[in-house]
Amino acid sequence: HYPLRRQRQMCIRDRMNDVLEFEDLQLFPSRMEVFRGGVRVALGPKEYQLLSILIERPGQVFSRSQLLDLVWGHGVYVEERTVDVHLSRLRKALDQAADAPLPNLIRTVRGSGYALQSG
Repeated sequence: HYPLRRQRQMCIRDRMNDVLEFEDLQLFPSRMEVFRGGVRVALGPKEYQLLSILIERPGQVFSRSQLLDLVWGHGVYVEERTVDVHLSRLRKALDQAADAPLPNLIRTVRGSGYALQSG
């Protein structure tokens, strides 16, 4: 018996069409647009930035402080719970993109942070 290999979660970057893809999610950096299952998802600027970071490295766990530094910048005082609020908004927007319920793509890693994962 051979052990089953875990399929590596990947983000596909299509430079010709300027799109990042993961599962049924598409992010167009030059237009700052996001689609889930072909449906446009309206995101605020911070939610868009958070998703951009997560989609670049699916499966990687980012701590709240890492996300704060990457989105809000170093030396800016923002409470870590702010990340939770914005990720909650991001999840809600991504989950409401279609008529049927969609699997949640953002995983909370208790005590560590957040990661983008297959649904």
